[in-house]
Amino acid sequence: MKLQPNRNYTSDDVVQTPPKLARQLVAHFRPSGRIFEPCAGAGNFLRALRAHARTQSISASQKSAARQLSAFQHVSISAFRKAPPSVFWSEIQRGRDFFDWTDPVDWIVTNPPWSQVRRFLQHAMTLADHIVFLMTINHVWTKARLRDIRDAGFGLREIVLIDMPRTFPQSGFQLGAIYIARGWKGNVRLSDLSASRYAVRAGEPRAQSPEPGSGDRRRRVVAAR
Repeated sequence: MKLQPNRNYTSDDVVQTPPKLARQLVAHFRPSGRIFEPCAGAGNFLRALRAHARTQSISASQKSAARQLSAFQHVSISAFRKAPPSVFWSEIQRGRDFFDWTDPVDWIVTNPPWSQVRRFLQHAMTLADHIVFLMTINHVWTKARLRDIRDAGFGLREIVLIDMPRTFPQSGFQLGAIYIARGWKGNVRLSDLSASRYAVRAGEPRAQSPEPGSGDRRRRVVAAR
């Protein structure tokens, strides 16, 4: 049937998050403290997290380092080496294996390999209190995934709907940023950052975009199960 997801879809674990999308998600969630990007890839999320960390920095030394980092515009090994002290990364293709990392962090924000979501999520929950995974939302709805989340003491806190970038593998599944938090037992918030969310008809006033992280009054709330 045409309305069903593409069953010929083949997972491609080397899919880079567009820089604009990475910046949008970091602005939405506003991670703080020690932040870890375990699948750095070309560094798009890493740069967005690094820029965000610079705005959160207080010490003069960190501000000075941030000014030096602002000159980097392209992917390079030096861009990875000079991340602020509060932002950490791993990338298997650069010789840093996520599963070798054991130091606790506050946030993990990443576009994980979709064929290994369960394994990555299980390890992430041993390291961080707040986890954001960019993936199709069907990955989080399996019984095994929800059981893993509950058993680790986490709760599903927010799902952010996002348009599928053209560079991503195309399928009938909805792309989203899945946010789970340790100890969360409240409702699941559903936010819509897709282009259709802000679409207006000709002649209609355009709605103002919500402030990043401030909360959108029109967000729908889905009762947590």
